[in-house]
Amino acid sequence: MSYTILDFEPDTALLNPHFDGYKLRLAESDDATTIYSLESVTAGPQKLPSGAQLSYDETYFRVHYNHLFIGPRDCTFIFIDSAGVAHMISVDKQGPLQTIVLFAIPQQESDSALTGYPGAYSLSESLILLFDGVENMYMVQQASATREREQWSAIGVFCIGSGPIAAGSAESHTRRTMHSILGAALEHEAARKSIRLHACCQVDRPTETAAGQSGDRGVGACPSPALPGAAALRQKTPPPFCIKAMQVDLPQLVCDTDFQVTQPREPATLYPRIVHTLRSHAIPVYCENAVGDMYVLGVRDGVELDGTESASRPHSPSEASLPAVPPHIPDLYYWSQTPSDVTMCIELPASVSAQQVQCVLTRLAITLRFSEAPECEAKYGFNHAMLCDEIVADESVWTIENGRLLTLYLQKSREGARWPTLFNKDDGVLETMDPNEFAAIRERLQQLTSDSLDLRRSAGVPALTLATETVDLDSDEIEQEGSSVVFSVRDWRTGVASASSVAGSPNWLCSSFPRPLSQRQESNGELPPVCLRFDIDGAMFGFNSNTGAMHAGTSTSTNVRAGASVCPQHYGTFAALSYIQASKREKRFMYVDPDMTVAVLAETQRRIYVYHQAVSASSNTAAQSVVDLGNAAVAGETEEVLGIQLSGRMLVVLREHSICTIDLDRC
Repeated sequence: MSYTILDFEPDTALLNPHFDGYKLRLAESDDATTIYSLESVTAGPQKLPSGAQLSYDETYFRVHYNHLFIGPRDCTFIFIDSAGVAHMISVDKQGPLQTIVLFAIPQQESDSALTGYPGAYSLSESLILLFDGVENMYMVQQASATREREQWSAIGVFCIGSGPIAAGSAESHTRRTMHSILGAALEHEAARKSIRLHACCQVDRPTETAAGQSGDRGVGACPSPALPGAAALRQKTPPPFCIKAMQVDLPQLVCDTDFQVTQPREPATLYPRIVHTLRSHAIPVYCENAVGDMYVLGVRDGVELDGTESASRPHSPSEASLPAVPPHIPDLYYWSQTPSDVTMCIELPASVSAQQVQCVLTRLAITLRFSEAPECEAKYGFNHAMLCDEIVADESVWTIENGRLLTLYLQKSREGARWPTLFNKDDGVLETMDPNEFAAIRERLQQLTSDSLDLRRSAGVPALTLATETVDLDSDEIEQEGSSVVFSVRDWRTGVASASSVAGSPNWLCSSFPRPLSQRQESNGELPPVCLRFDIDGAMFGFNSNTGAMHAGTSTSTNVRAGASVCPQHYGTFAALSYIQASKREKRFMYVDPDMTVAVLAETQRRIYVYHQAVSASSNTAAQSVVDLGNAAVAGETEEVLGIQLSGRMLVVLREHSICTIDLDRC
């Protein structure tokens, strides 16, 4: 299915080029901050066992996991202590902290050295979904009609996996069972209710052997040719993530309006149904249900739909035998990039002339054909292979050297956008070309005569410039902030995408604080906004899930289809936020207020940075506050910050032994 492109281009009228910076002021902790001690110890980050072999995405997700969750009513929040007991707290500027016990989550024994983190997801004012961190979900319902002595009880339980899905070694000290809950919502369908749930887990896949063959190719597989950088391509790659969309039909007892329970009873066993699954190389950073059986998914590097998506472009009979994308064999080509261009090299198995090569470069795709060269045609021919991002076709060229080395030079349409893969579907080919070899190839391209530039000389292609930057290929050093995130609008029942952003266009910065449940129910389909990087600023994009109207300046023919169910719209900017957050190396959490009043960065310990919105769009400065929580120590040690949430103008911070509230009007 072809994608409709979602436009994430910022509105320049909402940017402030005259902004100079934030003026620092130290908040008075005694006036702005209130600290409440907790009787139980909050469940925090687990210590990683030696040899755990976590991927970068898993490690990042665990370090930045928010252990404080939105409660079912305004000014309520939920945390889970180290014993697995879920507590609901009620915070108020005018009164003391109130705490009630919701439910003691049964602790499931696991032979894995590492499991996921528990979580709480409010579905309504009287229904909460609790996750045990392994694979069981408990539905907890309000059991008393009065809130003076509020009681909750579990009425249902279901498992989100068919037994533990483990990744890593088979040995118990390294294997892991880690599910991540991306989101849950209560759905009303006719006379029944159901829960729609997205979960993500990482599973193993065959890895490359020393001979360059994957473990499931079979005995007769041919060894890979000795391509430059082939050794790096054969390194072990992280197993893929599986994103599961599940639906759980609720029994009649949940549908009743009277929630009084006279006697405790065992929770009913429910059976979730997997609606569809997706595959990705990262844990999604955004997953929200929209109106009309649609949802919006944001994933670094994009996703692949398991067995339900196919190309809609018609092919001629002569093209029927060719794949729509390059075969998923990692030794077909090697590639590298600079901020302005991408170079792809293919070492052909037989010598061909330039006249035998038919290479068509368009804005979004490549078609490669070989005439009277069956060996090259069978292995390297493909039709309309979609690229990771847009290119400038008229400034892109290809060349053939010595009849064997086919090189494609692709000029990026969005200069500075880093491509995670060459094609929009990850084929496992990493950017592994040696920088010295890459520079030599680019130098040879400069020296080529017009006879070697096929038929593009007449198009007025400008001279190629030699790359002077060294490409950093260490993926472990790439921060999640600023990385490319692909947003797609997908059908809940099939998983098929009806609209998608171009990989490399929106650069992720942070999420927004989730709104209280009451505001979400009254939002009329408005989805939580996100903050994306635009140069040094943070651009706030909301998702309009109403059909029809698009924001001004959007071309329906190239950016967003007219009448699309969801479209992004730039509605505000936090000046210099991208630049500032890059200097905070100790940050654990970063959120923005969806109403554009503050942006908050929380360090692992002690300091909370609050950046206030400028008074007007033309202001050259704005206020910045720093709240130091370091003087609230336990046994002489500063507590670790485990979670933050926002309630109106009050920031709530969860730590190991305490809850802190920060009045934003006083800092």
